[in-house]
Amino acid sequence: METKTPFDQEIVKVCETLYNKKAEDIKILEIKKYLPQIADYFIIATANSKEHLNALRYHIEEELSKMGLSPHHTEGHRNARWLLIDYREFIIHIMLKDAREFYRLEELWADVPRWLYDGDFKRED
Repeated sequence: METKTPFDQEIVKVCETLYNKKAEDIKILEIKKYLPQIADYFIIATANSKEHLNALRYHIEEELSKMGLSPHHTEGHRNARWLLIDYREFIIHIMLKDAREFYRLEELWADVPRWLYDGDFKRED
């Protein structure tokens, strides 16, 4: 079932950038009801390699800087399996497949509203 996007242009830009740069399994989890002091949304995506992971980070930061945004906080280094980019209202998690399968963030947050992005936003819950 497709729905119109409930998201601000910044989140749309992140999802479009991830999708256009070949990230896989892009999900948006609405966590604001449970962690309002942390963020409103988690955006989770899978990268195919460490090089791809770092390239995705670079492209997201570049695109959002054009919108006047810079990360509040980042975690993960060049050889990481999981990068976190915190923009306060949303946190982007870019993970290698094995890390994503191991940490299973979607299962930890199974009861929150969620969307899949594959060129369009589709509600999953």
